[in-house]
Amino acid sequence: MKNALIAGLIGGLIGAVISAAVGYVVPLPPHAAANALGNGISGLFSGFFGGFMALLVEGLKARRAASAA
Repeated sequence: MKNALIAGLIGGLIGAVISAAVGYVVPLPPHAAANALGNGISGLFSGFFGGFMALLVEGLKARRAASAA
């Protein structure tokens, strides 16, 4: 459980960086609906990449533990 939490934290930090980058690249639109859509897409990407990176880190740790045994 501890390893999954650490991997999730790392993935979440990477997701936050990606979300900030998307927010910087895509300028703030003047309409609230377009802004909400942009934030939703940014959240989707950051959540996906955060979860994906957490899975990659956890898989790497599992492979290292299996090869050490």
